[in-house]
Amino acid sequence: MNGNEHQQLILLGVGGGGCRLVASVRTAYGEGIQALGVDTDALANFEVSKDGLTCLLLGGNRLAGRGTGGDVILGRQVAQDGLEDVLKHLQGARTVVVVACLGGGTGGGVTPEIVKELSSMGVATVCFMTQPFTFEGDVRGKAAEQVLRSLERTADSLVVVPLDDLFADARQERVEDAMREAGALVSAGITLLWRLVTKPGFIRLDAERLHALVVRCGGSRFGFGVAEGPGRAGRAVAALKACRLLQGGESFSTASAVMLGILAGRDLLLSEIGEIMDALGKLCKKDCVIEMGTVLDGAYEGRIELVAIAFDSWRAGVQVETRKGVAAEASPSIPPVGSPMPVGAGGGKRRQRPKKGDVLAATAPKRFQNVDPTFWDGANVDVPTYVRRSITLER
Repeated sequence: MNGNEHQQLILLGVGGGGCRLVASVRTAYGEGIQALGVDTDALANFEVSKDGLTCLLLGGNRLAGRGTGGDVILGRQVAQDGLEDVLKHLQGARTVVVVACLGGGTGGGVTPEIVKELSSMGVATVCFMTQPFTFEGDVRGKAAEQVLRSLERTADSLVVVPLDDLFADARQERVEDAMREAGALVSAGITLLWRLVTKPGFIRLDAERLHALVVRCGGSRFGFGVAEGPGRAGRAVAALKACRLLQGGESFSTASAVMLGILAGRDLLLSEIGEIMDALGKLCKKDCVIEMGTVLDGAYEGRIELVAIAFDSWRAGVQVETRKGVAAEASPSIPPVGSPMPVGAGGGKRRQRPKKGDVLAATAPKRFQNVDPTFWDGANVDVPTYVRRSITLER
């Protein structure tokens, strides 16, 4: 991957939990990942900065480094205050992978504001969001659900990671060991995009194809399966199917698209790839789009690790940009989507594409066949403001 492609894919951690995950991912993967953190707590900011992660402190005037105290509204306010500074650090991004732990004020308040702005500027966003443990209570759980509903309308891909399921898959009795293994599992899903591009094996999933896949997909889950020794290919698929994060294989049976990474050493056989793909095809419905890439890395010698992201929706004709107020649809053959779009450059074309909840934008051409939609600065103003700006109305 050349330097330009490297810069286009950026990892962003939001809030204390998101920044800690990103810092651990960067430490495990190395400097091949361009990463940034955003937080409101000065102490937490200092801790992750010691690990070499650049972490911006938001809310200086409002919070003085004390954090949001779980206040989502306050989180949104400080995000709006510091949005310009965040975007400066994301210059040149084409795809941003956003990581946050929901249930608190910074992850829940700042994340939607950043994702909404990136989306409006044509930057593809993949969001890895963790849901609180059940024992953390209904207040945090409901707060997380509300943020997820907002992100469903603005993020290109939303990967939901319930902590209950994540730690069940970690299968460790000691809390310290479980935390370490759970972090490694999330890292495997987050770094899949980088590994497929930077360490390709027999089959490469290039940066352009990854970008197009991300733009076309909606909500999703990720999971993993590992096996070694004789029959490892079949057993790895069986482990992937049993992964609780993938709802025991149910995510495959309902998925519209699947991204699969086959991570192995140089001992990976072509027949094993065929066996894995054949078994995965049987788990998925017939019209499911399956994108696969292999990663050859000496660290995986002797074993096969499968990392899959199952998307519940697939947009065959995505509106990727606007030209003279008219949306242009992407070809179903997934060609390159276009040249990189600088973040925060101003005056750029804004990508318009159907979102969950964007009912008028999706149905207007059929219901009002002789009336053209009204566009202003690339936005369809016939769509209610609260829908276009992903504002959740309290009932």
